[in-house]
Amino acid sequence: MSLFTKAIPNSRPDINRRQTMIKWPSLVAMALCAAILLPGPAPATPLVDSAPEATVADGIVAIREGNFREAVAIWTPHAEAGNPAAHYGLGLVYSRDRGAGMPARPELSHRHYKAAAHRGHVDSIFELAFQHERGIGTEANTDYALAYYRVAAAENHLNAQYNLAVLLSRGGDVKPDLREAFFWAAAANNNARIRPRGELTLERESAGWRR
Repeated sequence: MSLFTKAIPNSRPDINRRQTMIKWPSLVAMALCAAILLPGPAPATPLVDSAPEATVADGIVAIREGNFREAVAIWTPHAEAGNPAAHYGLGLVYSRDRGAGMPARPELSHRHYKAAAHRGHVDSIFELAFQHERGIGTEANTDYALAYYRVAAAENHLNAQYNLAVLLSRGGDVKPDLREAFFWAAAANNNARIRPRGELTLERESAGWRR
Protein backbone atom coordinates (compact mmCIF):
# COMPACT_ATOMS: atom_id res chain seq x y z
CA MET A 1 0.00 0.00 0.00
CA SER A 2 1.27 3.48 -0.87
CA LEU A 3 2.59 5.75 1.88
CA PHE A 4 0.34 8.63 0.92
CA THR A 5 -2.94 7.05 -0.23
CA LYS A 6 -5.05 8.15 2.74
CA ALA A 7 -5.36 11.63 4.23
CA ILE A 8 -4.49 11.83 7.91
CA PRO A 9 -6.22 14.62 9.91
CA ASN A 10 -4.64 17.10 12.32
CA SER A 11 -1.85 18.13 9.91
CA ARG A 12 -0.14 14.76 9.96
CA PRO A 13 1.41 13.17 6.85
CA ASP A 14 -0.03 10.04 5.24
CA ILE A 15 1.87 6.94 6.32
CA ASN A 16 1.06 3.22 6.39
CA ARG A 17 1.46 1.27 9.61
CA ARG A 18 3.04 -2.15 10.15
CA GLN A 19 3.96 -3.76 13.43
CA THR A 20 7.49 -3.28 14.71
CA MET A 21 9.53 -5.43 17.08
CA ILE A 22 10.32 -2.56 19.45
CA LYS A 23 9.01 -3.51 22.89
CA TRP A 24 8.19 -0.25 24.60
CA PRO A 25 4.62 0.50 25.80
CA SER A 26 4.61 4.17 24.79
CA LEU A 27 5.74 3.30 21.27
CA VAL A 28 2.26 2.02 20.46
CA ALA A 29 0.69 5.38 21.24
CA MET A 30 3.52 7.13 19.46
CA ALA A 31 2.96 5.07 16.33
CA LEU A 32 -0.72 5.96 16.37
CA CYS A 33 0.22 9.63 16.39
CA ALA A 34 2.70 9.07 13.61
CA ALA A 35 0.03 7.20 11.59
CA ILE A 36 0.70 3.93 9.80
CA LEU A 37 4.22 2.57 9.46
CA LEU A 38 5.85 1.39 6.28
CA PRO A 39 5.42 -2.10 4.85
CA GLY A 40 9.24 -2.32 4.91
CA PRO A 41 12.24 -0.51 3.48
CA ALA A 42 13.03 -0.76 -0.18
CA PRO A 43 16.16 -2.81 -0.85
CA ALA A 44 19.32 -0.72 -1.10
CA THR A 45 20.93 -0.33 -4.49
CA PRO A 46 24.16 -2.36 -4.76
CA LEU A 47 27.10 -0.87 -6.60
CA VAL A 48 27.39 -3.71 -9.11
CA ASP A 49 27.26 -3.98 -12.89
CA SER A 50 24.04 -5.92 -13.18
CA ALA A 51 20.77 -4.93 -14.85
CA PRO A 52 18.61 -3.09 -14.15
CA GLU A 53 20.60 -1.08 -11.56
CA ALA A 54 23.82 -0.66 -13.59
CA THR A 55 22.89 2.83 -14.76
CA VAL A 56 22.15 3.86 -11.16
CA ALA A 57 25.64 2.63 -10.28
CA ASP A 58 27.05 4.54 -13.26
CA GLY A 59 25.45 7.66 -11.81
CA ILE A 60 27.33 7.07 -8.57
CA VAL A 61 30.56 6.77 -10.53
CA ALA A 62 29.78 10.12 -12.15
CA ILE A 63 29.23 11.66 -8.71
CA ARG A 64 32.57 10.30 -7.53
CA GLU A 65 34.18 12.11 -10.45
CA GLY A 66 32.34 15.34 -9.59
CA ASN A 67 30.10 15.16 -12.66
CA PHE A 68 26.67 15.93 -11.24
CA ARG A 69 25.19 16.77 -14.62
CA GLU A 70 26.04 13.32 -15.93
CA ALA A 71 24.55 11.71 -12.82
CA VAL A 72 21.32 13.64 -13.35
CA ALA A 73 21.21 12.54 -16.98
CA ILE A 74 21.70 8.92 -15.95
CA TRP A 75 19.24 8.88 -13.07
CA THR A 76 16.40 10.89 -14.61
CA PRO A 77 15.10 8.10 -16.93
CA HIS A 78 15.22 5.62 -14.04
CA ALA A 79 13.35 8.05 -11.80
CA GLU A 80 10.72 8.55 -14.49
CA ALA A 81 10.37 4.75 -14.57
CA GLY A 82 9.74 4.75 -10.82
CA ASN A 83 13.14 3.72 -9.45
CA PRO A 84 13.24 4.95 -5.82
CA ALA A 85 17.05 4.92 -5.63
CA ALA A 86 17.21 7.21 -8.68
CA HIS A 87 14.67 9.57 -7.10
CA TYR A 88 16.72 9.58 -3.91
CA GLY A 89 19.93 10.37 -5.78
CA LEU A 90 18.27 13.23 -7.64
CA GLY A 91 16.86 14.54 -4.37
CA LEU A 92 20.36 14.66 -2.94
CA VAL A 93 21.84 16.32 -6.03
CA TYR A 94 19.21 19.07 -6.04
CA SER A 95 19.40 19.60 -2.27
CA ARG A 96 22.33 22.03 -2.53
CA ASP A 97 24.32 24.17 -4.96
CA ARG A 98 26.60 21.87 -6.97
CA GLY A 99 28.35 24.63 -8.92
CA ALA A 100 28.90 24.69 -12.70
CA GLY A 101 25.47 26.17 -13.30
CA MET A 102 23.65 23.72 -11.04
CA PRO A 103 22.09 25.79 -8.24
CA ALA A 104 20.16 24.22 -5.40
CA ARG A 105 16.57 23.36 -6.28
CA PRO A 106 15.05 22.48 -2.90
CA GLU A 107 11.46 22.18 -4.15
CA LEU A 108 12.53 19.70 -6.82
CA SER A 109 14.63 17.86 -4.25
CA HIS A 110 11.56 17.57 -2.04
CA ARG A 111 9.46 16.17 -4.90
CA HIS A 112 12.04 13.48 -5.64
CA TYR A 113 12.29 12.46 -1.98
CA LYS A 114 8.52 12.26 -1.78
CA ALA A 115 8.34 10.10 -4.92
CA ALA A 116 10.89 7.69 -3.42
CA ALA A 117 9.05 7.68 -0.09
CA HIS A 118 5.88 6.62 -1.93
CA ARG A 119 7.81 3.45 -2.76
CA GLY A 120 8.96 2.81 0.80
CA HIS A 121 12.47 4.30 0.54
CA VAL A 122 13.41 4.89 4.19
CA ASP A 123 16.33 7.23 3.54
CA SER A 124 13.99 9.47 1.54
CA ILE A 125 11.49 9.50 4.39
CA PHE A 126 14.29 10.67 6.66
CA GLU A 127 15.14 13.44 4.19
CA LEU A 128 11.48 14.50 4.07
CA ALA A 129 11.52 14.75 7.86
CA PHE A 130 14.66 16.88 7.78
CA GLN A 131 13.19 19.18 5.12
CA HIS A 132 9.98 19.63 7.11
CA GLU A 133 11.99 20.29 10.26
CA ARG A 134 14.08 23.00 8.59
CA GLY A 135 11.58 24.29 6.01
CA ILE A 136 13.72 23.25 3.03
CA GLY A 137 11.80 22.90 -0.23
CA THR A 138 8.54 22.93 1.71
CA GLU A 139 7.06 24.78 4.65
CA ALA A 140 8.43 24.00 8.10
CA ASN A 141 6.11 21.65 9.98
CA THR A 142 7.29 19.93 13.14
CA ASP A 143 4.29 17.58 13.19
CA TYR A 144 5.26 16.23 9.78
CA ALA A 145 8.94 16.14 10.76
CA LEU A 146 8.24 14.11 13.90
CA ALA A 147 5.92 11.72 12.09
CA TYR A 148 8.41 11.01 9.29
CA TYR A 149 11.31 10.73 11.71
CA ARG A 150 9.35 8.18 13.73
CA VAL A 151 8.64 6.07 10.67
CA ALA A 152 12.29 6.06 9.62
CA ALA A 153 13.46 5.51 13.20
CA ALA A 154 11.16 2.51 13.58
CA GLU A 155 12.84 1.15 10.45
CA ASN A 156 16.18 1.42 12.31
CA HIS A 157 17.40 4.57 10.53
CA LEU A 158 20.28 5.81 12.70
CA ASN A 159 20.07 9.53 11.85
CA ALA A 160 16.29 9.54 12.32
CA GLN A 161 16.68 8.00 15.76
CA TYR A 162 19.29 10.59 16.72
CA ASN A 163 17.28 13.54 15.37
CA LEU A 164 14.18 12.35 17.22
CA ALA A 165 16.12 12.18 20.46
CA VAL A 166 17.38 15.74 19.95
CA LEU A 167 13.98 17.19 18.99
CA LEU A 168 12.15 15.53 21.85
CA SER A 169 14.68 16.61 24.46
CA ARG A 170 15.26 20.25 23.58
CA GLY A 171 11.67 21.54 23.53
CA GLY A 172 10.93 24.69 21.54
CA ASP A 173 8.28 23.99 18.90
CA VAL A 174 8.16 20.36 20.03
CA LYS A 175 6.67 19.32 23.36
CA PRO A 176 9.53 17.71 25.31
CA ASP A 177 9.25 14.01 26.00
CA LEU A 178 12.40 12.92 27.82
CA ARG A 179 11.31 9.31 28.12
CA GLU A 180 10.86 8.90 24.38
CA ALA A 181 13.98 10.96 23.73
CA PHE A 182 16.01 8.59 25.91
CA PHE A 183 14.51 5.59 24.10
CA TRP A 184 15.58 6.85 20.68
CA ALA A 185 18.99 7.99 21.94
CA ALA A 186 19.60 4.48 23.27
CA ALA A 187 18.37 2.97 20.01
CA ALA A 188 20.71 5.20 18.00
CA ASN A 189 23.65 4.32 20.23
CA ASN A 190 22.95 0.61 19.85
CA ASN A 191 22.40 0.98 16.12
CA ALA A 192 25.74 2.73 15.72
CA ARG A 193 27.55 -0.08 17.54
CA ILE A 194 26.07 -2.99 15.61
CA ARG A 195 25.50 -1.37 12.21
CA PRO A 196 26.62 -3.90 9.57
CA ARG A 197 29.40 -3.03 7.16
CA GLY A 198 28.23 -4.75 3.98
CA GLU A 199 28.34 -3.82 0.33
CA LEU A 200 28.40 -0.20 -0.74
CA THR A 201 25.02 1.24 -1.67
CA LEU A 202 23.78 4.53 -3.05
CA GLU A 203 22.77 5.55 0.46
CA ARG A 204 26.23 4.89 1.93
CA GLU A 205 28.10 6.28 -1.06
CA SER A 206 26.13 9.54 -0.83
CA ALA A 207 27.21 10.23 2.76
CA GLY A 208 30.02 12.50 1.58
CA TRP A 209 27.93 14.67 -0.74
CA ARG A 210 24.39 14.72 0.68
CA ARG A 211 24.63 18.25 2.19
